[in-house]
Amino acid sequence: MNKIIIIVHFLLLSFNSIATGVESTITYGVGERNTKVDWNIAGNLQGTSPNIISELTWKDIKSRQISLGGIWTENGYFLQASGEYGKVYSGKNQDSDYHENDRQDEWSRSVNNAGKGYMLDVELNYGKSYTISPSLKLSTSMGYGEHRQHLNMYDGTQVIGSANLAGLNSLYESNWSGPQVGAGLSYKNQNDVYSLNYTYQDIDLDGHTNWNLRSDLKHPVSMTQKGEGSGKKITASYEHAVSNFSSLSLMLSRYNYSADGIHTFHLLSSDPSQKLNMVNWKADDIKLVYRSLF
Repeated sequence: MNKIIIIVHFLLLSFNSIATGVESTITYGVGERNTKVDWNIAGNLQGTSPNIISELTWKDIKSRQISLGGIWTENGYFLQASGEYGKVYSGKNQDSDYHENDRQDEWSRSVNNAGKGYMLDVELNYGKSYTISPSLKLSTSMGYGEHRQHLNMYDGTQVIGSANLAGLNSLYESNWSGPQVGAGLSYKNQNDVYSLNYTYQDIDLDGHTNWNLRSDLKHPVSMTQKGEGSGKKITASYEHAVSNFSSLSLMLSRYNYSADGIHTFHLLSSDPSQKLNMVNWKADDIKLVYRSLF
């Protein structure tokens, strides 16, 4: 299906559109993001014994975001590059283990602080805009994106079972990367522009952990995750021109990504693998973006 999407996109790029001249802009943004990441594994590669043996959840992960981007346009074509970094300042984590299928007979659970870490997003997209009417435009694009969640666990409390969590300072990092295609609509009303954009991404997942209290595991890479999946991003924005050369936008974005694959423990003596049932990343963010010609 992804090949079909890309072929259709290239056909759209071959159509003629009204020339809009050459324009280069730079964007600066600040905002807030709320993130949730969770993953679970089975007891073996076949997905049994039990079907969920361990599950970790990071939720209410709040980060302050800054972004920088550039957009070049000519005759309806555009090239857009953007980067965004967020510093985590609040969040919590739960780590649970089970003896039986379907999260039954939970024998271990810890609740941990997760108010440290960072988010990182980098995207490069090339596309074209089509004038439907003097007020309405359609755009299509294709490109590549990478997204990272660097998440910590510390100040742990054992709720079920017994474990010494003194000195807990563990890490989980998930990296989502791959090609993407997008489409958007924008409506202009005098000095205001209302936009809605959708992006679909074909994902390769690469994750790893550093479980600092596990003396039977290697460090700094205690476990690795390899998987494939997909992701969707929806962005709605309101842009207001503050001069002939600049504008200010309010942007709301929602991310919904998932993947599955193989989870490998890196023990001191061996590297056993188990089924990675699912990794999920969901986020909502809001930011103000200043755009200026240069």
